[in-house]
Amino acid sequence: MGRMKVVALDVGEARIGLAVGETGSRWAFGRGYLVRKTLPDDLEALTTLAGQEGAEKFVVGLPLRTDGKPSLQAERVLGLVEAMQGKGLEVELVDERYTTKIGQSRLLQAPKRVRQEKGKLDEAAAVALLESYLSV
Repeated sequence: MGRMKVVALDVGEARIGLAVGETGSRWAFGRGYLVRKTLPDDLEALTTLAGQEGAEKFVVGLPLRTDGKPSLQAERVLGLVEAMQGKGLEVELVDERYTTKIGQSRLLQAPKRVRQEKGKLDEAAAVALLESYLSV
């Protein structure tokens, strides 16, 4: 099986953290974040990103509660995912319960100016999500 470029999304209400990686590699690289606007704007930005990166698939974190049931945020994520699939984008959902915590712990080692930048946690969570996905 050949390598495939993948984009990971950590979807929040205000921002979507972005990371890219390749199957067959354990490394993911942050691509910043997208400030959410309208659903059509978000879809256009994600489609453009996939084209720029040559990505064939999106991996989207689904925030489940600790009991494994979908959270309120999960419902919002599913709305975006359904719209992405409607545009013909390939999307795989993965459990992201702990990736934000991993992202937070990684950011603790970053300089203060980086830690305080809005969106850096979203990006770090997307990187952690994708590295977790790629390591399976």
